[in-house]
Amino acid sequence: MLFPGNYADSLEHLARAAPTDSIKARSCFLLAEYWCYTDTAKANQYLLAGERLIKASPYLKALHTFYKAFVLYDIDRQEAALKFLEAGQQLEKLPGREAMKFRARSWRNYGSLQQFKDNDLAMLDAMMNKALPIAQKANDTLLTGFIYADIGMIFMNQKLYTKAADFYRKSIQLLDLLPDKLYALLPALDNRALNFCYMDSLKQAASIINRVGSVLKSYPPSDYQLDLALTKGVYLRKSKNYHASIQVLRQAIQLADSLQNTALKFNLLIELHSTYMAMKHYPESLNILLDALKTDQYHYLDDRLQLAQKLTETYDRLNDVPNAYKWMKTYTQLQDSVYTRDFKNSISNMDTRFRLSEKEKQVALLQAANKEAALKAKNTRLSNSILIVLCLVILLAFGFFFITYRTGKKLALQKELNYQQQLKEMEQRQQIVTTEAMLEGEERERRRVARDLHDGLGGMLAGIKMKLSGHVKQLQYKEEKEQKELAGIISQLDNSVSELRRIARNMMPESLIRFGLQTALKDLCESMMSGDIRISFIAFDIDEQIDLSKQVVIYRIIQEILANAIRHSHARNIMVQCSQHSSRFYVTVEDDGIGFNKTTSGKKGIGLTNIENRVKYLNGTLDVVSAPDQGTTINMELHVAA
Repeated sequence: MLFPGNYADSLEHLARAAPTDSIKARSCFLLAEYWCYTDTAKANQYLLAGERLIKASPYLKALHTFYKAFVLYDIDRQEAALKFLEAGQQLEKLPGREAMKFRARSWRNYGSLQQFKDNDLAMLDAMMNKALPIAQKANDTLLTGFIYADIGMIFMNQKLYTKAADFYRKSIQLLDLLPDKLYALLPALDNRALNFCYMDSLKQAASIINRVGSVLKSYPPSDYQLDLALTKGVYLRKSKNYHASIQVLRQAIQLADSLQNTALKFNLLIELHSTYMAMKHYPESLNILLDALKTDQYHYLDDRLQLAQKLTETYDRLNDVPNAYKWMKTYTQLQDSVYTRDFKNSISNMDTRFRLSEKEKQVALLQAANKEAALKAKNTRLSNSILIVLCLVILLAFGFFFITYRTGKKLALQKELNYQQQLKEMEQRQQIVTTEAMLEGEERERRRVARDLHDGLGGMLAGIKMKLSGHVKQLQYKEEKEQKELAGIISQLDNSVSELRRIARNMMPESLIRFGLQTALKDLCESMMSGDIRISFIAFDIDEQIDLSKQVVIYRIIQEILANAIRHSHARNIMVQCSQHSSRFYVTVEDDGIGFNKTTSGKKGIGLTNIENRVKYLNGTLDVVSAPDQGTTINMELHVAA
């Protein structure tokens, strides 16, 4: 599995600072998947951290089961298979495409685990009848392409090369559509080339081998190079270029030893044996098979069958009849076990279908019994209803006036409640209109004053500076004291102009109008930093189409918060994080300042009151978390829908 260079760092940041527990939990699960290949203990730590954030979410619970199976994949394959089945059952009850994608992945991984049990029939059933239809229904191009390649590999292992070629073609057609397709395409391309070699379609195989080789030149040694070397070795042997094939395969065997990949080393040794057999170098062929016999891969049934067949053939060519007979007997026994295994698998599948049929019959009988019981209950209810109606008719005459009185009283009370509710809603609407008018008037006045300061007073000060500069030139031959005094005045005037422009920018930042909210907030953070205070800004998925008036309100809120933090908190580091999901805008501001005690801090200041008014204007919520000497965290959720 290939991951981007900063993949783990990005996920760790989300696991700590994401706005919701759901995002934090999913980040932890992805980190568990990332570390399960190299550090199982660390993977389990992240899995446990994600489990603590699940709460009552059935979807997160299903994802935890899925990633638990992922971590167990190479540790306890029996338990991992059960967990993948459990995850599939949990996800089946949940709506949405993403749940379907994880369900398809569960079946795919379950099928892969069946291959470790030498049960290719169960793997094919899981891939073709379970994982593939679900992935197609979810419109998951990547996963569908992977499953096509898996099915192609099964058919290729069974020497059904024509069928395998069709599935590899479908896989590559899909995977080639993806933007970031490298790690997805390489295994499918390599297996397709290998399948072409077995079909003696060497021209098509050569084209794919060259394509994969050109890509892998710029990558460090990995299993991909071993796969390519195996395919290249078969291609060269089929092309009768035996010495080149031997050179490629021996180099790859050394790389497999350094990568500790015994499975691919076994396949490389078998192919090297085939090359020496084609050259009729039988002693070398035998030594290579004996090396393959020592690898861990010999424990798998299909590999034992292949090795027994090749040892029988090699000993026969060496005229070693006793050993040839011994391995022929082993081969026959293994082949019988394969047939027995397939027979048992077929019986098991038939039994499963029978059980499902029996369950369907039981469900049908239960439904019929329920319908009969429902009909009896309906008849009973009908008889009771007739008796009740007769009683009601008798009671209706006596209760008419009483009911009329109660109804009238309830209507009067309801009208009064409705009237009070309408008054309350009118008052709230009036408050909103007043607040909106106040904020809009304030922004208009800010723009007017900023424009007057910049264009009017700024221009006047610039003119005065030019005149003073000209006067300095006229006095260049006069007294040095007068020149210094004028230079000092000009310097003060420069500072005044700079301060004036800074005030004008703060009153109405030009970058907000020209470049949007994200750029304006970044500029704001940078402008408020100093030698003692560091402000970092992080933004996720901010939509630049938010209404400008709402962008201005958000900008003012963050501006006020930063100003308060700089003035009162004595913080050295401030973090501003903004993100958007649909019509909801999330803001988090954290500092490492002195903090405060909310219960004893007394009356609210003007700054916090302004912040609360603007948050209410956007129908938002504000949460302030602080304690003495522990800094302050402010979280906001704002509504920015049009």
